[in-house]
Amino acid sequence: MFEEIYRESRQRTAGLAMGLSGEDLARTVPACPEWTVHQLIAHLAGVAADTTAGRLDGAPGPEWTARHVAERADVPVLDLLEQWNTDGDKLTKTPTQMVMDAVAHEADLRAVLGRERVPDHVWQVLLTGIVTRYLTDLTVKTEFGAIGEGPVVVEVDGYEFWRAFFGRRSREQMESWSWSTPFPVEEATFFQPRATDLKE
Repeated sequence: MFEEIYRESRQRTAGLAMGLSGEDLARTVPACPEWTVHQLIAHLAGVAADTTAGRLDGAPGPEWTARHVAERADVPVLDLLEQWNTDGDKLTKTPTQMVMDAVAHEADLRAVLGRERVPDHVWQVLLTGIVTRYLTDLTVKTEFGAIGEGPVVVEVDGYEFWRAFFGRRSREQMESWSWSTPFPVEEATFFQPRATDLKE
């Protein structure tokens, strides 16, 4: 299943990126404010290259991701997409974190370009896995049903929770959700909450 999710996300992201102008590629990505659109694509290509090569020292830390960007600073986006496709096809088993990263960045790209969000069935499957595997203290009540069986209940739009898990929402945004009891929101995320609000 994860292999299919990753492959389809890669195809959708490539479709979005192929026709972008130089101006679009130079746009800052609000969800990843240290990166431009080009740098985001460079990172995705770099993850695939490093994973196939077993070059994973420091993954998924900031130095590891920064190297993806630096090594590909002058590579045209079409070449990046070709490299990503080639390396992605070499993987017989796609690591879960790699799938999560690709879909999260697809959502980042869609937001900066003003496109429709990631297909619901994709992020819903990922969110269900996240809550049941990593957030066992929570029951997350969403518009498509409740996920988990934890003692702390939060009622929230599912897409908002999924984005927040990857650090795309601020502490204030997360604390504004309907919680059954006070809960340290940083414990409901993989990356720390943003310093500023992000609305998509």
